[in-house]
Amino acid sequence: MSISLKAENREQLGTLASRKIKRQGLIPAIIYSKKGNINLALNSREFEQQFQKGVILTSVIDLEISGKKTRVIAHKVELDPVSDKPVHIDFMLCEENKPIRAKPKIKFTNQDKSPGLKKGGFLHVVARKLEVFCDGEKSIPETIEVDVGSLHVGSKFRANNLLLPQGVKLLKKGNFLIASIIGRGKSEDEKTTTPTAGATATTPATATPAKADEKKPEAKK
Repeated sequence: MSISLKAENREQLGTLASRKIKRQGLIPAIIYSKKGNINLALNSREFEQQFQKGVILTSVIDLEISGKKTRVIAHKVELDPVSDKPVHIDFMLCEENKPIRAKPKIKFTNQDKSPGLKKGGFLHVVARKLEVFCDGEKSIPETIEVDVGSLHVGSKFRANNLLLPQGVKLLKKGNFLIASIIGRGKSEDEKTTTPTAGATATTPATATPAKADEKKPEAKK
């Protein structure tokens, strides 16, 4: 899938400059490439319309910059922690004959057939997106299916169980956990699983506010 957007070069950088262009209805952005990075600004309304469709991270984007088209893919979309609207975009340049990095969503299928879910268990999702390398634009999947139809209570679905489309490879190595079926009566500790790199925010496109360092209580004398 291909998306067309217009952008303009951004000369002024820094926090104050970013605030200024946001007041003008624009979103600051950057294109990363080996030849050098390009700072841009995009129309916020146009980008949000495409972002809401949910395919911005798995689509090749034709950015028109000063009349010239540049093919990129959105690598990261930073969101405002309050409004949940895009405030900054990181693009990666699509270079000819080079793998394309994408983050398709995971689609869990056949949940109605899972013996574990039928017995009252629930699906504990660890990863909702996967970072992958694709051989070309046509091989970028919008979603990656995870079939949980055969999972019982206690069963786990790991990276090795994935059936990836042709031309698609996982960026992260290792047999990391994607999901499991948990039964009733499990303690909270048993339900909690440490997220993997493939399990970052429902969209890296989700910003998480930074937490202040917690002070440890002083030891009593």
